[in-house]
Amino acid sequence: MGSMVCYTSCSSDSGFEPTPDKDAEMSFDVEDVTRAVTTDIDEFSVYGDMKFQSGTSNSLVIFNKTSVAKSNGIWCYEGIQYWYPKHEHSFVAISPSSALETDGSPIYSNSKLSFYFTMPTYSGIELQDTQDKKLIDVLAATHRRLYNEKDKITPITLKFEHILSIINFAPKLDDNTIKEDDYIQISKIEISGLKKRAKISVACAPLLNNSQTDDRQIEFTEQDGNDTLTITFTNPKIVENGKQVKLFADNDALVMLPQIFEDSSEATIRFTYSFKDDTDHPRQGTLSLNGREWKSGNAYTYNFTIDKMGLNFAKPTIESWTIKMINDSWFIE
Repeated sequence: MGSMVCYTSCSSDSGFEPTPDKDAEMSFDVEDVTRAVTTDIDEFSVYGDMKFQSGTSNSLVIFNKTSVAKSNGIWCYEGIQYWYPKHEHSFVAISPSSALETDGSPIYSNSKLSFYFTMPTYSGIELQDTQDKKLIDVLAATHRRLYNEKDKITPITLKFEHILSIINFAPKLDDNTIKEDDYIQISKIEISGLKKRAKISVACAPLLNNSQTDDRQIEFTEQDGNDTLTITFTNPKIVENGKQVKLFADNDALVMLPQIFEDSSEATIRFTYSFKDDTDHPRQGTLSLNGREWKSGNAYTYNFTIDKMGLNFAKPTIESWTIKMINDSWFIE
């Protein structure tokens, strides 16, 4: 990539013009697969600013939606930026960059990036077997460092993590009034009352007593929309008596916008299913989502049992949604 120095200095709280450390060029890296982050990230957009010492208010933006891409094994960006001694540097990165373009221009201020994100519209569409693959997944990373002269120069190693939520369902047929070789087949799932638009804010966590941190603060506000996701299974999902199965493979679970379902919410998850000996008479079971929450970066598996009387839901299994690369597919750890 071409090199073009395009950054200018400005007065800081110290009362003098800051001077870069010309022996300390900034570079980027992405945490590798062995530490649970996929190498499939091949580009991202980075924002960054700096301010004199920690805790001061005035900051200078030095990266503003700057494109960073991998070339011959090295992460490159246009221009050259240097570390400034006695300055606190902060960075927010988003991958893929296209996630920043779904709904308006991002705003970066005081080490916080805010942008609007809109999910695809699902109402009126009956998907088959899986969620729409055009959905943009979103990963975010932050880094904050107080740089001093004689510090060891190391790359800004970004630790990307998912910021959306992932949802799966694990039904179990448990009925001692039917034969052991009986089963149910689930033909459809409908999730209603879904928020589809939100303002996402990603900020670097304060340094506190450390010289650097990768911790972040993520907020989802201004949630809006009322969408319904419907998925029919070309081959109904078979659940044998006494067994539990997941409706979606781990690498194909439903990606959702993190959201809070108010106590008054009418959002539901509805399943259409039938028993082996009664396939001409499908039944439906419904789970209310009111009072529940899908948090950023979490994977939720809803466990429930089915018998002749209906559905009985337990508390969902909640795990951190991290990723690793196995045979070029996305898997949950």
